[in-house]
Amino acid sequence: MVQRILFLHGAGPQPAPGANPLLEALRKQWPDADVVAPDLPRPEDPDPELWQEAIGRVVRAIPDEPWVIVGHSLGGSEALRFLCNRIPTLLQRVVTVAAPCWCPEHPDVSEQGFALPSTVGRTLADLEIVVVHAEDDDVVPPAHAHCLIERLPSAQLVLLPSGGHLPTSWTDKGLLP
Repeated sequence: MVQRILFLHGAGPQPAPGANPLLEALRKQWPDADVVAPDLPRPEDPDPELWQEAIGRVVRAIPDEPWVIVGHSLGGSEALRFLCNRIPTLLQRVVTVAAPCWCPEHPDVSEQGFALPSTVGRTLADLEIVVVHAEDDDVVPPAHAHCLIERLPSAQLVLLPSGGHLPTSWTDKGLLP
């Protein structure tokens, strides 16, 4: 049973406290887990280095006990990028939800610093990763999920028929340990 969930939100305007459907679904499905949901800096104009530093601070503060990361949208892709440089002990699983696949082949993305390294598949091969995406996501199209799976061949893909950019139905599918 998961004891701690690190939830990393996406970019853009953030919902009022208690109004993020994905975060609330996590809390409802795992009521005994400690859900840590830090405010990542400048979500309306995210800076990749500031996000990496903030994620690092939160990860270093997690006690030595089993835990998982759930990253929504940019929070999911930034979690993967963070893990390419350092995989913390006792991390059991990573779940990305509606995460974009930033490829180095896209110059606009690479210049912004969000691109995953080309070695992501090898680096994260031993980590349990679940890529969750809704087929009706009109913010980050489902093609991004397929791109992530191509880059992360050991990851599991969970495609949902609906849920838009904030799908919550995956929380009752037993995807967290």
